[in-house]
Amino acid sequence: MMSEHERQRFESTNVLIKQLALEAGDERTGGLRFTKLFAVALVIALLAAIAVVLATAGARADFSDYFWSWTSQFKVIGMLLLAAGAVHAVWAAVTPGERARLMQGVLPAGVFLLIGALLDRSNLPVFGAHSLSVVLCVGTIIAASLPALVVILIAMRRGIPTRLTNAGVAAGLLAGSVGALSYTIACLNDGATFVATWYPVAIAIVTLLGRAITPRALTW
Repeated sequence: MMSEHERQRFESTNVLIKQLALEAGDERTGGLRFTKLFAVALVIALLAAIAVVLATAGARADFSDYFWSWTSQFKVIGMLLLAAGAVHAVWAAVTPGERARLMQGVLPAGVFLLIGALLDRSNLPVFGAHSLSVVLCVGTIIAASLPALVVILIAMRRGIPTRLTNAGVAAGLLAGSVGALSYTIACLNDGATFVATWYPVAIAIVTLLGRAITPRALTW
């Protein structure tokens, strides 16, 4: 157990390290705060993901009416909950002294999707309306997530990431949730079980991709 003197020295060292990291981050951003850059990056990432979805799958023909339905809102709310947790995780991953609590960020969305699946009485198949439903869903979400991941990583380089593996998981999770949120404008499969199963699968793949490429992309 540390003595009082050792504890004070330890705390002073942590404060010094954090201050040095913040000064290094200020030099890297040219004085711009990461929060401002990150906000812009999120908007660009979402627009890029929507553009990919529209170019590859197109919006639902009944989108203007469908958007206000519960099936649409279930998809949107689930992905927004996940994105919100991922945003906090990314912010924490590039902020010295903060811990990226990924499980806490994922939990609200996971509970929401699970409850929706358990209460699903639509009798719509878990594999979708036709044989290619799963492939189209997962493939389109991944494709929409790729430009989002690039934009998010560019913004994260302006931060001060220290735990690069955690940062990669957070970046992939956020990019995947942005891609899935964008795909809701095109998704023709309205079963809650389908959404709760295959949206997370696609997001998990993007998360693994983020974990794999981020350490090299964010190396100072």
